Amino acid sequence: MTNHLTRIGAAALLTVLAAIPTAVHGESYVPDVAEFDGSNALTFAPAEQLDLAGGGTLEFWVAPDWTADPGYDPVIVCNAGPEGPSYLVAMLRDRDGLAFATGAEEDVVTFDFSDGQMHHVAMVSLEDGTAFFIDGQLAGLSELVIEDLPSVGLWVASIDGENNQFQGAIAGLRVWDTVVVQEDLVNFAMQDVFDGDHPDLAALAAMSDFASGELLLVDAAEPQGGR
Repeated sequence: MTNHLTRIGAAALLTVLAAIPTAVHGESYVPDVAEFDGSNALTFAPAEQLDLAGGGTLEFWVAPDWTADPGYDPVIVCNAGPEGPSYLVAMLRDRDGLAFATGAEEDVVTFDFSDGQMHHVAMVSLEDGTAFFIDGQLAGLSELVIEDLPSVGLWVASIDGENNQFQGAIAGLRVWDTVVVQEDLVNFAMQDVFDGDHPDLAALAAMSDFASGELLLVDAAEPQGGR
């Protein structure tokens, strides 16, 4: 099967960091990194490739850049519509975990993000819940199942393009139309998926290109598995 990438332009400008912290550098791969200052969130059009209901995986690198309480939980990524978010991942205002929401339900995963380093996060949509892996380790297992809700857009670093904006760095966002297992999350977090032998490459649904402010959608000639 041949995969084709379609570019979706973002509705805001961003600054690309020259590098990510030394602690997470790979030998030959550095994720695309976007720096957000609390006013430059990215807005993307809705797309079926971004749907995680029924099974799928979202992964990204993230580092907050605030010390004082912003007064809200800054949103990292949100796919939402008139009935609420199909999925929303925010960082807790005290940088001590993640907030996860789907529909009208919310849950929390605890983790210390206050060290100033980039951390790899993977949210895995399962039939009976949602698993969160941080830096390759299982950090939490929520009983909430990602809901299949209509979407009017996907936002990076905001809940809706304007509110609950994130300040810090987000990098290497990938969406998979399958449940990526823990071993592969670890092995490929710091690899270009096209250079390696990722067993789920045919199920890659979307990936960020923050250097150009775009989200690349994979258009495939056949369904991309996993649901």
